[in-house]
Amino acid sequence: MTSKPSYEELEQRVQTLENELDSHKIRKDSDRINQQYLEAILNNTNMPIYLKNADYKYIFMNRQLGYLAHVAHDQVQGKDDFAIFHESTAQLFRSQDEEVVERRALIEFEETILLPDGIQTFMTAKFPLFDNEGKVSAVGGVCTDITDRKKAECELREAEEKYRSIFEHSPLGIMHIDKEGIITASNEKLAEILGSSTENLAGFDVRQSLQEKQAQAAIISVLSGQISHCEGYYKSDTGCEIPYVRCVFAPISTSDGSIVAAIGIIEDVTSRRRAEEALQTAHNELEQRVADRTAELDRKTERLVETNVALKVLLEKRDEDIKEHEEKVMFNIERLINPYLEKLRIRCNHASQEALLKIIQVNLDEITSSFTHNHKSILSNLTPAQIQIADLIKQGQTTKEIASLLNLSPSTIACHRQDIRKRLSLTNQKTNLQAALTTNP
Repeated sequence: MTSKPSYEELEQRVQTLENELDSHKIRKDSDRINQQYLEAILNNTNMPIYLKNADYKYIFMNRQLGYLAHVAHDQVQGKDDFAIFHESTAQLFRSQDEEVVERRALIEFEETILLPDGIQTFMTAKFPLFDNEGKVSAVGGVCTDITDRKKAECELREAEEKYRSIFEHSPLGIMHIDKEGIITASNEKLAEILGSSTENLAGFDVRQSLQEKQAQAAIISVLSGQISHCEGYYKSDTGCEIPYVRCVFAPISTSDGSIVAAIGIIEDVTSRRRAEEALQTAHNELEQRVADRTAELDRKTERLVETNVALKVLLEKRDEDIKEHEEKVMFNIERLINPYLEKLRIRCNHASQEALLKIIQVNLDEITSSFTHNHKSILSNLTPAQIQIADLIKQGQTTKEIASLLNLSPSTIACHRQDIRKRLSLTNQKTNLQAALTTNP
C-alpha cells in the first residue's frame, strides 16, 4: 500500500510544475517571436516563397508571391494551386510538387508562367519537409524571378544570331583578332579575298607575320585602342592571291577600357583600283600626247612665224625690187628715150611722122601709167574701198549705181565721196571729182 506523499513532497511537486509552466511560457513566447521574425523576413524579401502540406494545400505564402498572384495570405490558407492559378499553371506546379515528393530531394525548376501581370519566368527551388517518421509532411518553394535575365539572354541570342548571319554572309571580309594579334575567327569572304581558307587563317599572327608595313602599323595601332585604316596590295602568307584591299580595324574593350580584342573589316577593291590605275595610265598617256602635240604645234608655229618673217622680208624685197625696176624704167625712158623723141619731134616735117611720134608717146605713157609712183601722190592716202569707189567714179558711175554694184547704201557712198574729196584736198572747191580723178590718174 502506497503511502501518502508528505506536505513537503506535494509542495515540491507544485514548485516543479510551476517551473515547467514558466519554462513552457518562455519557450512559447520565444517561438512566437521567432515566428514573427521569420514571417517578417519572408514577407519582406523580393523572392516569392511558399509552403504546402502533404495534400499540396498552402500553409504559407509570403507577401511577394501574393502580390504576383494578386491574392492575400488569408485567401490561400487551405487552398491548392487549382483554386488560385490558371489550370495549366496549377497543373505544372502539381507535377513539380509530386516529383519532389517522389524523389525526396531538392529540385530546381525553370518555370515560364502566365500571371495576372503577364508572362514571367522563375527559377524555383522546391524541397521536401519530413516528419518524425521520415514521411514528407510538406513541400516548400523559393522562387527567383529571372524574367529580365531570360529576356536579356534572348536578346543576346538574337543579337548573336544577327551578328553571325552578318559575319557569315557579309560581302566584306571580317576577322576577329585577340589582344595578342592572333586571328581567332574569320568568315568565308575573307578567305575568298585572300585566296586562302578559314582553317589556314585561324591562329595566324597578324602583328608579327605581316610583311606590309602599313598593315602592321594598323594592327599595332588598333591593339593599343585606336581605330586604324590601311589600303594597298596584300600578299597573303596563307594564300596565293595579291588583292588590293581596304581595311578598317576597331578595338573591342571591356567596361574598364581594357582592350581584349579587335575586329577587322576588309574590302576587296582590286577591280576599282585596277580601273583607277588604267584610268590614270590613260590620263598620263593623254597628257603626254597633248604635250607632244603641243610641242609639235609650237615647233610648227615657230616655223610658220619664221616662214612669215621670211615671206615678209621677201615681199618687202620684191616691193623694193619693183620700185627699183620702175625707177630704172622711168629713168631710162626719161633719160634715154624722151630726149631722142623730143629731137625727132623738132626734126619732123611731115604730119605722118608727128602722128607716129604721138602714138609712141601715148604708148609709153600707157606703159608707165601702172607704175605706183605715177599715182602715189593722188591715191596713196586712200583706203582700198575708197580706191575702188574712186575708180568707179572715174568710169562715170553715179552714186546710186556704185551703191548697187557694191551692195552698199547710197548714203555710205556719199560719205566715201566726201572723204575722198577731203583726202584729195577738194573740200569747199567746185572742182568735179570725176574730172579731178581723170586729170590726175
